[in-house]
Amino acid sequence: MDIKLLAWKFNKFRERIYRQSAKILVLALYRVRFEGFEKIPETGGALLISNHVTYMDGLLIDAAVKRPVRYVIDSYIYKWPGVHHFMKLYNAIPIEPKRDSIVTALDTAEAALKNGELVFIFPEGQLTFTGNMSRFRFGVEWMAKRAPVQVYPIAIKGLWGSMFSRKYRRSKWKFLPRSFRRRVVVKCGDPIRHEKAKISYMQLKVMQLKNSIEL
Repeated sequence: MDIKLLAWKFNKFRERIYRQSAKILVLALYRVRFEGFEKIPETGGALLISNHVTYMDGLLIDAAVKRPVRYVIDSYIYKWPGVHHFMKLYNAIPIEPKRDSIVTALDTAEAALKNGELVFIFPEGQLTFTGNMSRFRFGVEWMAKRAPVQVYPIAIKGLWGSMFSRKYRRSKWKFLPRSFRRRVVVKCGDPIRHEKAKISYMQLKVMQLKNSIEL
């Protein structure tokens, strides 16, 4: 068997194992309810967007979505020891606030979407400091404009105040758990058509989705 093909199959196997492990982990840590993820098609490209509450959000998305996802991630976090290994395996797309980096990331995301892959981005660009959503950055609109795919809004609710959120960032006890197996809901909404994927409209849809969740 061709060595490159064997390596590709092995990496795909590892990816499936890691994604399943992510699901086991989040189900052990939280009482999670996933809603609406059957709306994401089994094949074809799509852009996924969500509010950003904690460093666990990516694992929740991984546990919810049945297909492999390519994450657009801050290059600083992409390079973290430990994280870097998984991000390379997931073919994540690193990005930093520099023109060359942004152009490369947009080109890579566009190619992935047109190739029928799922691409995920947190449009706020950072974790919330208040529990409320920050303004979406224009990168998500630029990304949506470049590939004729639908955008799926996702909302995460129930993690604000957990040890991985920024609520207690000034406390010396910030990494102590405040509760165990807290109730969390991750909900996927109806797709946003390509021609309606404007930054303000996408933010409105994620906000409405978040407000519709009952814990």
